[in-house]
Amino acid sequence: MNDSLGNILVIDDDPAIHRMIGRIFRHKPLAFESVHGGAQALLKLQSITPDLILLDLSMPGMDGFEVAERIRDDFKLLHIPVIILTGMDGTDILSRALGECADDFISKTADPSEIIARVSYHLKRKQALDQLHDEKVNLNHMVSLKSSQLALALEKLKDASLEVIWRLTSASEYRDNETGAHIQRMSHYAAIIASQMGLKKKTVDAILYAAPMHDIGKIGIPDRILLKPGKFDDAEWEIMKTHTQIGADILKGSAIGFVRMGEIIALTHHERWDGSGYPLGLKEKNIPMVSRIVAIADVFDALTSERPYKKTFSVETATRIINESSGTHFDPTVVNAFFASLDKLLAVRNKLGKG
Repeated sequence: MNDSLGNILVIDDDPAIHRMIGRIFRHKPLAFESVHGGAQALLKLQSITPDLILLDLSMPGMDGFEVAERIRDDFKLLHIPVIILTGMDGTDILSRALGECADDFISKTADPSEIIARVSYHLKRKQALDQLHDEKVNLNHMVSLKSSQLALALEKLKDASLEVIWRLTSASEYRDNETGAHIQRMSHYAAIIASQMGLKKKTVDAILYAAPMHDIGKIGIPDRILLKPGKFDDAEWEIMKTHTQIGADILKGSAIGFVRMGEIIALTHHERWDGSGYPLGLKEKNIPMVSRIVAIADVFDALTSERPYKKTFSVETATRIINESSGTHFDPTVVNAFFASLDKLLAVRNKLGKG
C-alpha cells in the first residue's frame, strides 16, 4: 500500500456522499476510488482490489444487495470487508445486510469520529488477517520442501512468524500506554510459570510466542476509550471488554499452532477463577490453562511496571496481591507455580527492565 494505510472503494449514487467521505478522511493517509452505481463498481473491481468497500444499499438499477452478492461470489474479493453506508433506519434491512453480505454498517448521518473509527478498525483487522494468511502460504510452501531442507525451512518460518507477532502487537502498543518491554516480560513470565507446572517444552515454547498477542484486539478499541486517563463509565467499559473478542477474531482460522493458542489467550485471558471475568464468564478449569497462566503473568508485570498513569507496586506488594487473589481471580495451582518460580521471574525482570 506504499504510504497509504489502505485503498477504499466508495460505491454510492449520490455525489454528496463521496464529497462527505473525502472531507471526513482528508487528513488520513488513505486512497479512495469513487463509483456511482453497481455495474460501474463491478467493472472497477475487475482492475483493482481495494482494502475496504463502502457500499450504499439504495441505488438505481443494481442495488447494494446485488452488488455485495456479486462481490462475495468472487473469490479474490471474498475477504474484502464491506461496510454498508446507509440512510435507512429499517432494522430488517440492516439485519439482512449484515447476515448476507456485509461486515458492518454505518449511518450516513453518523458522527465523523464514528465513521473514522469503524473504517480504521476494519482496515487494521484486514491487514492483520492478510499477514496471517501470508504465514499460511509460507507453511504450505514448507510442506512441499524436500525432507533434507525441512529443518532449515522450519527455522525460517519460525523467524517470519515471530516478526508477524511483533508487528501485530506493536499495532496495539502504538495506541495503548503499554510498552514493548511489557510484552516481552509477560510472555517470558508465562513461559517460566508453564515450565514450572511441568508442561511440555513444545507447549512452553508456544506460550512464549502466543502470549504477546493477548491484547492484540485493542487495535479495534476507539482512542477516546483506550487512551482515557480516568475510570471508564459503564458504556465505555462494555466497549473496552470487546478487545478480547476482537483479538480472537483477528487470530482465528490459522493453521499455525501458536497462533491458534494466541486466539484462545486473546479471548479468555480476562476470565477469573471464580467465574466473575469476561467475556464468557468461564469458571475454574473451564478456563483454558494457557489463559490462567497468562493472566498471572500479565497482572504481575502490570503491577510492577512504571506507567505514566499509575504508581509502581513493589514486588512484595504485587506478590501479596496475587496471593490474596488465589482462588478468586487466579487458579491456586498456577499461583503456587508462580511463587515457586519467582526467582526466575525476577531475573527476567532485571534483565529486560522494569518500565
